[in-house]
Amino acid sequence: MEKYLEKLKNYGLKLTPRRQAIIELFLNCKSHMTPEVVLHKLKIKIKCCGVPGIYRNLESLVECGILTRIQQFDRKRHYSLCSCIHDKHHHHITCIKCGKVDVIKDCSLHSVKKINGYKVVSHFMQVNGICPECSKK
Repeated sequence: MEKYLEKLKNYGLKLTPRRQAIIELFLNCKSHMTPEVVLHKLKIKIKCCGVPGIYRNLESLVECGILTRIQQFDRKRHYSLCSCIHDKHHHHITCIKCGKVDVIKDCSLHSVKKINGYKVVSHFMQVNGICPECSKK
């Protein structure tokens, strides 16, 4: 928990009870969640909690690198705790069966400056697959 709180502080975001509750929720859950699920689970702890505030806090935690946004086949936003908190450049692979999220540290696009004449300023990549545990089943 401490490394996530430090990351929040280093990014210049205040540690609010809601942000702390969201981080704790993801630490305890070990899976990805939609904002609606986060809201439902947090309403038990935090009475004054609405959808816009949850979305804002989730996106703030994505921007500072604590959470990662995942696109699932249901076309809803899902969020997961980013386990690779100290690496700046990395990607994620998501199991399409159980929803487990792992880190991909190697990226061949990291040093690419141009593609088809375009100057590359950033990129986002999500890889979907089946984790070893689900492959055994």
